[in-house]
Amino acid sequence: MADFSIQQRYRLIYDELIDMTAVRSLTKVYLPIIGRDAYTLYLAWATLGETPEAKNRHVDLLDQLAMNQQAFLTARSKLEGMGLVKSYKQTTNFGSQWTYRIFPPMAVRAFLSDALLSSLLAHYLGDELFDELVKDELPDSKKIAGENVSKTFFDLAGQESFVHRNHAPFSTSDHEQGLAQEVRKATKSLNLGLMADMLKSYGIKLRTLQTNEADLMIQKALYGLSDIELVRVIQATTSPNKQIDLPAIKKSLEGNFRKIQVRTKGIETKVQTNEPKQSSNDESNPAIRLVQTVKSVAPLQFLKNLRQKNNGFVADNEVKAISDIAEMNIIEPEVLNIVLYELTVIENRKTLNKTILQTLVNDWAQSDVTDAVSALQYLQRRSKKQQSRQTSQSSKKLSRQNKQSKQETRPDWENQHGTPISKADADSAREALAAMRARRRQNDSEEN
Repeated sequence: MADFSIQQRYRLIYDELIDMTAVRSLTKVYLPIIGRDAYTLYLAWATLGETPEAKNRHVDLLDQLAMNQQAFLTARSKLEGMGLVKSYKQTTNFGSQWTYRIFPPMAVRAFLSDALLSSLLAHYLGDELFDELVKDELPDSKKIAGENVSKTFFDLAGQESFVHRNHAPFSTSDHEQGLAQEVRKATKSLNLGLMADMLKSYGIKLRTLQTNEADLMIQKALYGLSDIELVRVIQATTSPNKQIDLPAIKKSLEGNFRKIQVRTKGIETKVQTNEPKQSSNDESNPAIRLVQTVKSVAPLQFLKNLRQKNNGFVADNEVKAISDIAEMNIIEPEVLNIVLYELTVIENRKTLNKTILQTLVNDWAQSDVTDAVSALQYLQRRSKKQQSRQTSQSSKKLSRQNKQSKQETRPDWENQHGTPISKADADSAREALAAMRARRRQNDSEEN
């Protein structure tokens, strides 16, 4: 850098104070990447303190660290590349001066949660040291040697004399439902602390994330993103005024989803999950497998998997329709997956439109369908009603046919009855018939 001189002055600005937790992270995961000089420079700046004006001199700093100009510039560039420092050159009437903004390092676990950063660290450490570092960060199971001789609840209850009530003030079902909802909320929330830590260098504050938490949560659930992946999208779409640009995030996610649908030969459509394997009885139950899948796969990914099994894909208008439904936040993503399953697999629809989706979602929301299990139960009840209705209609049709056959109009002659005649009348009739036959024979002979 030709315009840099060690005689120039600088000032420091801290994004937040650097504590020992930050120093630990810097030592464990940053030091192997940035090296000794950058590590030393960062610690020196972290302890120097802020100044209102550019009073610090680079030459004094380099003398203290026993570092030459080229080593300083290399160390500074490494700190900039890792998001620990941002450098600002300022031109004044007296020449150039510098302002360095210091950012705290990411927490160790946050650093290891990022695939790119952890891969880079493994490159510098090697597999053996990297595996040891990961092992050290795993939660301690706190297994204690020895025999557990603690008393149980029934040991305590057996020593007390109290009246056993027949009914508890709250029902078990209410408790279980509330607990299930709390667990569901906990597994689908955003780690705002981690995200704010990763977005500090982009000027996005925790307060900004909290304001947009609901919208970000919808996009995360819709596309099946991790917190780290969502942070990457936010970083790529941050507005110039350091705000979260939701339209740009949606557009970016739609574009990325369109790209991943590019068909490849022998594409794998099976859903890969990290859930523990179920018993053989569970694996043979299609309903259980379906519930496990819809709970672990995002709606758009779920529909993409269904379509790819038949060499299809998710159209742009379907992505827009499903996104609009998800943003209404009326039903859970797993319920939306069941809706997509019914329309695509059961009803065998080749394409979906927004009107159909809104109709089903509105129906299910009003029927208190809150999760995948209740959605399947609702489908079963509706199927039974349809079968019952068809059976009833068939019975009514058959009854009408039988009724019509019983009321069939018979010929009039069946209702006509003969009347008895006398012997003289019968003889007269036979004589008249014989005379007619004689005349017919005579006429036939004359013609011949």
